[in-house]
Amino acid sequence: MILKRLVGILFVIAAIAGIIFSLLGLIGIWRYRAVVTQTVLNNLALSDQALGTTQQVLTIAGQVVQATTTDVASMQATTQAVALAIHNTNPMLDTLVSLTQKDLPAAVSATQTSLASAQSSALLIDNVLTALTSIPFSPITYKPSVPLHTALAQVSTSLDSLLPSLAAINTSLTDGQTNLGAMNVELTKISTTTQGISSTLASAQTVIDQYKATTSQLKANVETAQRQASVWILVIAWILSFLLGWLLIAQLGLGMQGLDLVRGHRDAK
Repeated sequence: MILKRLVGILFVIAAIAGIIFSLLGLIGIWRYRAVVTQTVLNNLALSDQALGTTQQVLTIAGQVVQATTTDVASMQATTQAVALAIHNTNPMLDTLVSLTQKDLPAAVSATQTSLASAQSSALLIDNVLTALTSIPFSPITYKPSVPLHTALAQVSTSLDSLLPSLAAINTSLTDGQTNLGAMNVELTKISTTTQGISSTLASAQTVIDQYKATTSQLKANVETAQRQASVWILVIAWILSFLLGWLLIAQLGLGMQGLDLVRGHRDAK
């Protein structure tokens, strides 16, 4: 009899604890739902702003790469013209020396600066979108094979080889001015080098275009999430409320069973 009442008291205590937990949970859900909703919306707004900034930076970087590609193509055409008219190369060589010594290095540096700026924004985007992907019922799925900031860093790193190449070209042009007899051979080397530079720039432009498209798609997804965030957070709140309500009902039953045991109205099983 004493054991039965002791078990009943434990049932009642457990039921009271469960009821308190369920009630606090229900109150907490609906009390902090608006706060959670606003926090999610703020994060989504920040992601949208960062994506917009990244789009602008990628656009600028693409324009710089295009300008650099045009300059390289111009230099290659100039070297071919010099090869055909080597006896009249001095004025053209002066232009090429200036181009490889100042203009092209400045363009490459501007490209890397733009990519570095884009990388910082991309890192923030990767982190925020990865966090949003981990939220239950989130409509955003972001699992790229290569993160955006890593790809931009790889593009920037691939441009590192351009400056030594341009320096080598500049040295070749300077030496060629003092020895016109060897200029034809040097121009052939320059043409080969500029072809490699053009290939690298083309790859960089391709990566930038791909991530511009990816950023546009992600921005559209974030905007969709902003419109739907309040709804799916409300759905989650109702689901959790249902579970806690079900738990509350179960605890009421447990409490009644415990009271019966305490009062001795039913035998212990």
